Amino acid sequence: MAEDSDPFDSAFLARLEYLRIVSRRLVAGTGAGRRRGRRTGPGLEFAEHRQYVPGDDFRHIDWAAFGRLERLLLRLCRQEEDLGIDFLLDASASMATGETPKFDHARRLTAALAYVGLANLDRVRVFAVGAGLRTHLEAGRDRANVLGVLDFLRGLSAEGKTDLARSVQGYLAHALRPGLAVVVTDLMDPGGYARPLALLAGRGHEPWCLHVTDPADLAPPGTGDVAVADAETGETLGIHLTAEVRERLRAEAERFAAEARAWCLGRGIGYAEAPTRTPADAMVLDVLRRGGLVR
Repeated sequence: MAEDSDPFDSAFLARLEYLRIVSRRLVAGTGAGRRRGRRTGPGLEFAEHRQYVPGDDFRHIDWAAFGRLERLLLRLCRQEEDLGIDFLLDASASMATGETPKFDHARRLTAALAYVGLANLDRVRVFAVGAGLRTHLEAGRDRANVLGVLDFLRGLSAEGKTDLARSVQGYLAHALRPGLAVVVTDLMDPGGYARPLALLAGRGHEPWCLHVTDPADLAPPGTGDVAVADAETGETLGIHLTAEVRERLRAEAERFAAEARAWCLGRGIGYAEAPTRTPADAMVLDVLRRGGLVR
């Protein structure tokens, strides 16, 4: 599929209503537009501990737990409040690559999850990020607003460099109240993913990382002497591609994904790998069944 083609074909649109129906069953029993947020602070119901990361408020460290375990743990508490869902969609040039362009897949994931959120009366916003915050849409709460979300996503293009930390800093200027922050990205950022996700968690948000992957990221096509170009910088690298090199690249990609997953889950941050070969609606149902994204 070409990058400038419509990522929201009739088959995709037909699945949105099915996702809405299934999501309502999965989140049955919760009040519309109300989310059990995990926050730090006094006077709230204790929920769980999370490892302290730089940027967290040190006043909420559980010093009793530190005395027992010699680990810095943060007390997370539950509070019933009206929180929103913000999507930070990576629109950098690396997202345009892939057998199926990762950006098309990412836009479909964002559209489907936004629709589920709107149908459940969550406040939804969509932010396009790259080297920084580019633009955003205030989608509101009603599922009728999904058409505005689709038009917004259609108008985006994948271009420029990736700087997730700078993007998150720009986003935080618009995020005056904590909520669920879903980062949809291929994680191909020279600066890494740890700092931006830790920034979100440190400001009281509930970060989720949807890691978009594609088989073409593992190795270029063909064998022998090939030139590999960086989609964002234009730099080229000449390599001699063999079956052994291809296997090493595959193993490294798997290691990177496993490392990202372990890092996120170890800090209470949601993580799901989103391969382009898995249809967006199937991926969304899998995420919803795990719980936490819409409730």
